[in-house]
Amino acid sequence: MRFSQVVAPGRSEVVEVPDAPVRPGEVRVRTLASGICVSELPAWAEHDDAAPRRLGHELSGEIVELGPGVHGWSRGDRVTGFASPAFADTVNVDARELLPAPSNVPSRAVLGEPLACVVEALSRCGLRPGQRVAVVGLGFMGLGALQVAADRAPARLAGVDPAPLARELAAELGASDVHTPEEAGESLRGTFDVVVEFSGKAAGLKLAGDLVTTHGTLCVAGYHHDGPRELDIELWYRGVTIVNGFTGQRWRLMAAMAEGLRMMADRRLTFEPLITHTVSLEDLDTGFGYFLDRPDGFVKCVVTP
Repeated sequence: MRFSQVVAPGRSEVVEVPDAPVRPGEVRVRTLASGICVSELPAWAEHDDAAPRRLGHELSGEIVELGPGVHGWSRGDRVTGFASPAFADTVNVDARELLPAPSNVPSRAVLGEPLACVVEALSRCGLRPGQRVAVVGLGFMGLGALQVAADRAPARLAGVDPAPLARELAAELGASDVHTPEEAGESLRGTFDVVVEFSGKAAGLKLAGDLVTTHGTLCVAGYHHDGPRELDIELWYRGVTIVNGFTGQRWRLMAAMAEGLRMMADRRLTFEPLITHTVSLEDLDTGFGYFLDRPDGFVKCVVTP
């Protein structure tokens, strides 16, 4: 098998080793696509450990070998699920951590882990038909969240992001109206019953709170790992319910993934227009670099070994 490992800040190398044996309860999956997640950008860019580090956790692939005690799967089944590290040409995975990929969705767009995170976050919001909903932060995850929200029949669904491409995609994927953060801050304060924050930035979180109406819901789902965050005490006086969009419970994520895959199979949700860039295992550093360079048209990059 071949895999990529980080050996220095911003630098990876590909290593070839014999395949690890498939243990009881596991299957060997040939990687067809593995998404590059911004949550692993610091581990790549700031690597300071003497030991190499392997990354990747967004797997889409095909089963090529069954371990002892595995039932219900066959060689050739396309799957997605939870596997780490996944920047490799094959990965041994606990069969219980996988679900079938829809037959009508290309492998590069069946990334079960981020799909599960998005669906789980939206399930916390108590979305009901007829509500006014906004999504702040229209990156890959935010555009997925917008589609889940659109499926819940909102009366209004607004998308907020500084990037023109993100707003354009949001309009194509179900938003009734799109805005820059400046426009939203000036004219939409206190407008929405539910606001889902996927910006991962302090300014985006503050704006999301400003947009929630009295006794509305703010769902914090963005990846906030670059410093402390503050929430205005005014949210308390307005009776806003603040929801954490994250869970570490695997059973919840598996259920959310199953729901998301059903939506994909029914064409109610798609990652296809969001997968904008592809790199090989040897070019993983280029893929991570897209988060820093932000080339025109970039939303999401996947590795295809």
